[in-house]
Amino acid sequence: MIIDLHVHTKALSPCSSLDPEEAIQEAKRIGLDGICFTEHGKLWDAQDLERLSNKWHFPLFCGVEVETRDGHLLIFGLDNIPPGIPAPADLRKAVDGAGGVMIAAHPFRGFLLFGFADLSMTLESACKRRVFQLVDALETHSGKSTKKENDLAQAVGQKTSLKSVGGSDAHTISELGRCVTVFAHPIKSQADLIAELKRGNFRADYFRR
Repeated sequence: MIIDLHVHTKALSPCSSLDPEEAIQEAKRIGLDGICFTEHGKLWDAQDLERLSNKWHFPLFCGVEVETRDGHLLIFGLDNIPPGIPAPADLRKAVDGAGGVMIAAHPFRGFLLFGFADLSMTLESACKRRVFQLVDALETHSGKSTKKENDLAQAVGQKTSLKSVGGSDAHTISELGRCVTVFAHPIKSQADLIAELKRGNFRADYFRR
């Protein structure tokens, strides 16, 4: 099952120009099996999501992208998002309490701006980011990251034994489906999505060039 795990819509993310229903139609057109709306700091209402899913006969899921002191995290299964900019360790406790999943989003996007420009940087030093000890997986395939940044994320994932997910981080219709997560088993509900993310039976991939 091919799902874009990282999609922003203009319904809840002001930085996006992507209409939710247009996103669904485009996802169906390009051959995705589902998409996940991960708005900035806001969760979709479950009934609204179900209504859209039923209208278009297309699987829709929900997460949230949270800005933390150590980068952006994709959260699944947490109903109450902490205000402000939380510490990842505090967010981890909340996610565990809710039985959810926490993923490092585009972990090296723009890394040249954050002190990683030195070509002598080693894989070992890249693996030492504190947040990598707290997350369940890394977004190693991000539609908003360069190939070099994604390659580094993949290497870190392999070195740390963290699972890899893919998401487009789409804010426009042309960005949808650039990167995806391929699940081995069908996912029919939000609970299924969280369970499969915990089981780790999936892989990240590029989809739409």
